[in-house]
Amino acid sequence: MRIEIAGWESEGLRCPDVSVDLRRDGRVPPVALVQMPNGTGKTTTLELLNAALSGSAQNWRPEHVRGYRRGREGSVGRFKANLLADGKPLSIELLLDYSTGQASYRSTSPGSGGVVQVYRVPPSMDRFFRPEFLRLFIFDGEFAGRLLDGGQAEADRVVDALCQVYLLHDAASFARDYWERESRATDTTRTEAGLDRLRVRRNRLSGREARVAEELDRAKAEIGTLSTAMGELREKIRKRIDSVAETRGLRDEAESERGAARSDVAERRAKLMTALRLPHAIHPDLADRLVELRDNLDRVRLPENTSAQFFEELVEEEDCICGRPMDEAAREQIRARAERYLDADDSGVINALKQDISRYTEQPEDGEEDAGYARVVRLRAELTEAVRRERLADQRFRVLMDRLIDAGDKELEAWQAEVEEKEERAKERQRLVDEIEGLGVGDPRAETSKSLRVIRREIGKLNDRIAQIEGTVRLRRQTELIASLLDEAGERARMTIKAELLDECNRRLSVILENDPLTIDRIDRSIRLRGQRGASAGQTLAIGYTFLMSVLNRGQNDFPLVVDSPAGPIDKGVRRRVGRLLPTLCSQFLGFTINTERDGFVDALESRVDDIAYLTLFRKTSGTRRMLEAVPENGYTETRNAVLVDDRDYFFGFDIEEEEENAVQAS
Repeated sequence: MRIEIAGWESEGLRCPDVSVDLRRDGRVPPVALVQMPNGTGKTTTLELLNAALSGSAQNWRPEHVRGYRRGREGSVGRFKANLLADGKPLSIELLLDYSTGQASYRSTSPGSGGVVQVYRVPPSMDRFFRPEFLRLFIFDGEFAGRLLDGGQAEADRVVDALCQVYLLHDAASFARDYWERESRATDTTRTEAGLDRLRVRRNRLSGREARVAEELDRAKAEIGTLSTAMGELREKIRKRIDSVAETRGLRDEAESERGAARSDVAERRAKLMTALRLPHAIHPDLADRLVELRDNLDRVRLPENTSAQFFEELVEEEDCICGRPMDEAAREQIRARAERYLDADDSGVINALKQDISRYTEQPEDGEEDAGYARVVRLRAELTEAVRRERLADQRFRVLMDRLIDAGDKELEAWQAEVEEKEERAKERQRLVDEIEGLGVGDPRAETSKSLRVIRREIGKLNDRIAQIEGTVRLRRQTELIASLLDEAGERARMTIKAELLDECNRRLSVILENDPLTIDRIDRSIRLRGQRGASAGQTLAIGYTFLMSVLNRGQNDFPLVVDSPAGPIDKGVRRRVGRLLPTLCSQFLGFTINTERDGFVDALESRVDDIAYLTLFRKTSGTRRMLEAVPENGYTETRNAVLVDDRDYFFGFDIEEEEENAVQAS
């Protein structure tokens, strides 16, 4: 499939009102450059283009929709993307209603029979217009940075999406889903005693699961009822205390003190729990033992990549490294025990382990906050003190109630007794909830456990065993064989494609970055550079272009490449090399540029492509009056707030900084 951007229209938005048609004599040129000064709305145009193609604006929040409004002008914004899908017109129109804060769509596609009042694209194009796919060819510098981010898997996702490796994974998932459907639908008449016993036990556990789940629901409902009742009783108690002049002020002080104490307890408890998540902080001996382990690991001195070769050469020697003669028995022992020694991967793990031990067990400097076990001890003491203050605050509040109760307020006494009774009942119900929702550690059997996790885990195991006996073993094996073959084929395809891309990208980078060379070491989730962890902004953009275009060039579909500031952060030499490369890697290149990017980049494009659309778009302001006076007699369109010029000479002569300076001097 070949997808081309034929143009777009915008009205009532932050970007200028304009209608852009890229077609020349009915066909879209391979390169189109749209020159827009900063502040004209390049980023907004790209955002709206992405939203129109993906249909994602339907999920925008009202404030997001209204954010595209230009000042207080108009109540509706409109953006229309005009495309060609295998030469057939396709348009998607995004409508933003600023009064309601809602976004809606209108679509026209081949075979649709006219305009439909919804977002709709042909099924064959649907997967290409998803947001995660669109960002591959509506390109920005941030995406190039993510390709080099080791914490992300952007490079692998690009390979999967554009080379369609994901189809193998989808087929494997379909095979597994098919087996699950068939195994559930199997109606077996087998009556083996073992199968009957498994079914009886499963049914018994299923019944217990239902009863425990029902008990959990009842406990939670009762806790909610008790909480509401206690809140009402406490409010009655508070009002009664406030109704007596001699206790009203004291109640406020006690309530404030109790609230502060409870907040302090919660804060101290959270800090202590955070500190206890570090194992070495639980007991001082643990930190000492970890340090001892680190010191012992420092004594390990093994070759990383050559350890296997070392042992192979050793058994060929006449004497061992200890000085004893090397006989056949010694050779056999060395060969047998060599596998126990560490390889490069193990050494890496050990080095990371030693670094972590040093980082977490190091002693703080004088005057700094204590750490490890000492910090746990301090936080525990602070929590104990906070709990003590909370109890004192509760006691102070209770003294006020006791004073009124002693004065003969029986109703208050009954309320307080009821609160205490309900509190105890709520604690009991909460303990039951914790037991049912807990991990069930230490529960010997699912039949006696109250943990839903334990019961459900055992039911799952029984279902697996029953499925095997019921005769789905063969289907299961066949399904797993097909799925595993598809998974392996996908992994092999991915590895083969990435190996070819590695060679292709490095070959192109050696030309593009010949004055500042770098090499891609491997493509493993992200792009990993050889001998360096990162790259400059220009290098990153060049790598992103090279990688993405190399992948696009391999696929069975042709997509446009849309780039904001395609030559901004790269020097003139790299601009020339990138400019010569881009037309060979994509069917359509659409660049949103500023005047400072022309030098070195545009002339390189012209050296490879004869048909280039040169468009210049700027707002109508007092500062751009001279630009409007210089437009050619033909080849420009003027709207109420913008001017669009379709002319090569004007494109190259456009210099907003010079025009602004002249305007200032003239004034």
